[in-house]
Amino acid sequence: MSLVDRLLPALLWLLGVLTVAGITHLVAIFALPKILMKDPYAQIAMTAKPAEFTLLPLSGSGSPAIPFADPALVQAVCPYDLTQGALRLHADTGGDRLLTLSFRTMEGEVFYSMTDLAAQQGKMDIVVLTAAQLDAAEANDDEDNPSPELRLIAPQKKGMVIAGALALFPGERGEAEERIKSVSCMAEPIPQE
Repeated sequence: MSLVDRLLPALLWLLGVLTVAGITHLVAIFALPKILMKDPYAQIAMTAKPAEFTLLPLSGSGSPAIPFADPALVQAVCPYDLTQGALRLHADTGGDRLLTLSFRTMEGEVFYSMTDLAAQQGKMDIVVLTAAQLDAAEANDDEDNPSPELRLIAPQKKGMVIAGALALFPGERGEAEERIKSVSCMAEPIPQE
């Protein structure tokens, strides 16, 4: 029996082990975010007030709210429940620092996102509502003077908005927090027809 004949079973066994390990590794990497974030809305609702932005702690400070968060971003979360009315967000933008808004479902899946580059005349006005609330709002619109706000239909009645402001250096964190605090998030009743 030659050396190749003796090593072939060992090489095939090693190849099988590496294949199984590689597949297991890939499955673990793709499943990890879903395992860690079983119910993001419930975790957020424990610490944040509804329809109000709450600053999130620094990444790595033991907070389970936003795992794998970028340490260069100051983030705040605004949970919402559209059963009583719409959610209105307003931000005055300016300067050259990034401001982001990410609209998410209860499970944390993004259904819309935007940056301050979408601002019109330095302002971002967004209303998050259900399809029925949108119909009611459109029925009350003035045809000659259309509303300049961006209206988003949420896929679920409960969700969250995550705002982020870029802080390139640790010394800029305070200014980034002020930019986040200037973004308003509030519940707004929809007028009935």
